[in-house]
Amino acid sequence: MAHFSNQEWQKISTLFSQSAETFGFPQRRQNSVVIGTFNIRKLGKIEKRTPQSWELLKNIIARFDLIAIQEIMDDLSGLENLLSLLGDNYGMVVSDVTGAKPGARGNAERLGFLFNWQKIERTALASDITFDRSEITQNLYTNRTAFGKAWTMHTQKLKTWQEKVISNKAQGKKSPSKPPIELPKFVSFIRQPHCVSFRIKGRGNTDPLEFLVVNAHLLYGKNKQEREWEFRALLEWLTIRAKYIDKLYHPNILLLGDCNLDFDNVSAMQQDIDDFLKGLNKTVLKSKKAAEANFPILTAHPQHGVLKTALRQKQTYDQIGFFSNDPRLPKPEDNITAGSTSNGYDYGVFNIANLVANALHGNNIDQITTAQRKAIYKKAEFDISDHMPVWVRIGVPQ
Repeated sequence: MAHFSNQEWQKISTLFSQSAETFGFPQRRQNSVVIGTFNIRKLGKIEKRTPQSWELLKNIIARFDLIAIQEIMDDLSGLENLLSLLGDNYGMVVSDVTGAKPGARGNAERLGFLFNWQKIERTALASDITFDRSEITQNLYTNRTAFGKAWTMHTQKLKTWQEKVISNKAQGKKSPSKPPIELPKFVSFIRQPHCVSFRIKGRGNTDPLEFLVVNAHLLYGKNKQEREWEFRALLEWLTIRAKYIDKLYHPNILLLGDCNLDFDNVSAMQQDIDDFLKGLNKTVLKSKKAAEANFPILTAHPQHGVLKTALRQKQTYDQIGFFSNDPRLPKPEDNITAGSTSNGYDYGVFNIANLVANALHGNNIDQITTAQRKAIYKKAEFDISDHMPVWVRIGVPQ
């Protein structure tokens, strides 16, 4: 595993302290809060990262008042180290492992939040988002023919795989990976999203902004359709739940997470979400008013254009979604004026790749040589992350 050298870290740290905002890093301002999401690759044991890496991660998170973190390993020492580095003004909430049963191999990880007590309060609710057993069994029964074909196909693939394992072992070759089951329909989340309630403190006697904040790390894999099924299932769950505002613990829902959406055109993806919500509104919610959600990262920023959230600058995996009727929260039409006032609504991505490329080579990541780019990715993906932090700014209620 490659790491940045001490000399490289010195250059990265110097540029970060001098001009991080140039690369989309949000400024801290008194009359607004910064909320975001960051998939920190395999955040676990302290010794897996260098001291300089921990310092940079701490300095990034210190600009956020509330940040959802994905890919936290079962070993919490890394997350606890970040909390210690941030100091007494920060608190932590973390789920238990999800994605595999205890003791079994799989995609087991935790979902967590770090938050600034000075501007954010945690309230009483904490829960996973799940589908009940009756819903799952009904789905399996309704689609039993399709699932039966899937089981048969998987059995055939397993037989071929087992024969290959035996053959490779006899030849001294590496065994192939066990084939995954390809599902014909959505069944349940690969990792259960974690929901925690928070409020943004208001000034004086002003009512606070209260949220149910959902931290999600959705399916990643070769099957793009399965990814979309899982995202749509979460959208449906949140949209329907948001409709029953009188029963919600807090009246607003905020989605933060790595949704692993794989698409080429952000505008087309935004339209697809809008169409899905309108259809859901008509068939399930039975309401004349279309269910509304705002996904700002899917809207080209008025100053910065289309935003990419993967370190390699190719995908917009990480998302922020508002499900709300509160007039103090941004609607889709507000995205075109984002960043127009100092403490008003804004959103963006902190481009770690461009920070590192400029620190080491004096140019953005897409303007340096292929060899230089590959070297940065190889080191940054493990020393920092293969994702970049996504953020939104909201004014403090006053």
